[in-house]
Amino acid sequence: MLSIREYVHQLDWNNICRIHDNARIIELDGSVSEKAFIPLADCYKEEELFDSSIFIGEQNNETIGFVAFNEHEITWLYVDPKFFRNGYGRRLLNFALEKTSKPVKVTVLNNNFRAISLYKSCGFKVISESKGKIPLTDFEATGLKMEKADEIV
Repeated sequence: MLSIREYVHQLDWNNICRIHDNARIIELDGSVSEKAFIPLADCYKEEELFDSSIFIGEQNNETIGFVAFNEHEITWLYVDPKFFRNGYGRRLLNFALEKTSKPVKVTVLNNNFRAISLYKSCGFKVISESKGKIPLTDFEATGLKMEKADEIV
């Protein structure tokens, strides 16, 4: 059973760095060169990780992923690749959706099909596409801005 709790820096920093770094290489695949990879320990300030509320997903006292968000945006969602396809990303996303206000946005690399599929299956739609540089690199990538609006009753 997945439990979700608030991030505690002293307990969780090394784990979220490991998870981010392992999953980020996969996230970049097909969208930009793996040379665009920057470890979390080197990019968290530029990418404003701590401007969001961060929650940790654990199973059997093992950190399997994390999600970060603010009022209207999912800013980070990473699952350790060894736990892919077990529903943990969906559980973390649903947790964040319960804590955010609609409409909720997320930005995803255009060829991150695993993430795009997850967000679409949870009601997100692509609302725009834009090109920009991966923070702290000279690599240009295409991002999809996705949005989940209020449910129609």
